Amino acid sequence: MSRIVVRDKSGEREHPIEGTSSIGRHPRSTICLHDSLVSKRHAIIHQKGDEYLFEDLGSANGSFLDGVRITKHKLKDGDEITLGKVTLLFYADPEEDLISSLVNISQVSDTSSQVHDRIEVERVEQFLPERQVSDLGLLRTDYEKLRLGHELLQNIGLDNSIASVLEKVSNEMLRIFHADRCVILLLNPSTGKLVPKVVRTMDGVEDKVSVSGSVLREVQEKKTALILSDTSSDERFSEAASLVMQGIHSVMCAPIMHDGEFFGVVHLDGQKGVTSFTRKDLQLFVGIVRSVAMAVANAHLIRKIERDARTKAQFERLLSPSVVEQVMSGKVTLEQGGQLRDVTVLFADIRGFTSMARRVEATHVVAMLNRYFEMIVDIVFSHGGTVDKYIGDAVMVLFGAPVDMDNPADKAVACALEMQSSLESFNMARERHGEDRIQIGIGINSGEVVVGAIGSSQTMQYTCIGDAVNIASRLTDKAKPGQVVISENTLADLTGKAEYEELPSIPLKGIDGNIKSYLVHELLTDTKPPK
Repeated sequence: MSRIVVRDKSGEREHPIEGTSSIGRHPRSTICLHDSLVSKRHAIIHQKGDEYLFEDLGSANGSFLDGVRITKHKLKDGDEITLGKVTLLFYADPEEDLISSLVNISQVSDTSSQVHDRIEVERVEQFLPERQVSDLGLLRTDYEKLRLGHELLQNIGLDNSIASVLEKVSNEMLRIFHADRCVILLLNPSTGKLVPKVVRTMDGVEDKVSVSGSVLREVQEKKTALILSDTSSDERFSEAASLVMQGIHSVMCAPIMHDGEFFGVVHLDGQKGVTSFTRKDLQLFVGIVRSVAMAVANAHLIRKIERDARTKAQFERLLSPSVVEQVMSGKVTLEQGGQLRDVTVLFADIRGFTSMARRVEATHVVAMLNRYFEMIVDIVFSHGGTVDKYIGDAVMVLFGAPVDMDNPADKAVACALEMQSSLESFNMARERHGEDRIQIGIGINSGEVVVGAIGSSQTMQYTCIGDAVNIASRLTDKAKPGQVVISENTLADLTGKAEYEELPSIPLKGIDGNIKSYLVHELLTDTKPPK
């Protein structure tokens, strides 16, 4: 059955999805979420056959898929939808109910006395060299098994679909080892339970299969592959639960493990009395299962890479490439909260934009803004800045957050001057097409602000707040077309010389007292003499 895994601050829990499922804070919701950002009746999921439709019910804070707000969405396996601070993970398992119904994990008495042989998965013995084998028939049999195993491993290596890999493995396992039945179970990380994913029989008949729960536990807990044989003929085990009671003559079971991580179990058995697994079978079996584990681990890794790629693409719109790499590697976290930090804030605003927008078609205005911001953001990233936000035709840029940098004031001023100079060539291209020139005013201020990821989980934005931001914005209003106006704080923070002129001190709306400001013409390379 398809299911939703709810992931929140309390952990993870699983809900099967059938019919219509309601989601929200209301206690009668099918999936009740304890998050103030979630509406009482937030969303519903409709099942139509094998398809599931997620519908937001006009919630106040919305539902988000990969950072994009959605109203209706046909769910696909692996979708992650964010509601407030809660993540819903959708897993589509239309065949899982059928497969699970075919597997009975029996809780019989301890079968350890029936274990014929064990192999620790981390210490698998090798096959004997050819010269040490005197039985030619046995050697040929071993060779054929190895050949078939090699072919299977080659096929697995070309497939990244877990379902497809497990199908291939189960069919080939039956053929290679002349087994009657193969069951592959994978661990559900949310519940900690083994879930049957594939059931195959040699004759192709879908019939119920019983596997021993105690055997599965031993394989999982001890990370050991083992062979079990019918021991009913041995008087010492006459009181033990015999495998023959289930019509099973021999069993092989091995853990699916990679780099110490447990993913599941592969279980083979023979019922007809002619299949008797040997230690060499177990060695080959473990080798093949190891490759299955690699395929499963690779599939999980590919899914993680796909999620990371989507996240990285979102970050790349606002952060410079170097900062993106640090965020993705975990060196920089953009968690909710804030911290005090000294930064330099830059605002750049197009002059006369409102009147231009009235004269020009909306589609042309949007195209112009996109070309303009493309140029501006390239310059910002080249100086190590971070795009905080776009405000209509204006852009706000941070220097010194989220990653500390040397001389943020110098880099902000250099960035601003390059913006103004690059705008000249940008305007020449516009004039050739009969379009109006664009002029911008830039204001810069340095000071202490609160920085952090502010907002709800789905609309969270890395930004800064404080008087230093307000002053930078006011200086931008003061700057005339083509000008770069900086504050006294920014001038003091410059490590290099600048060609500038002082502007008359004037009061700025919302700021106590008069603010000194300076018009920067050029940033020189010489450093200031030590004070």
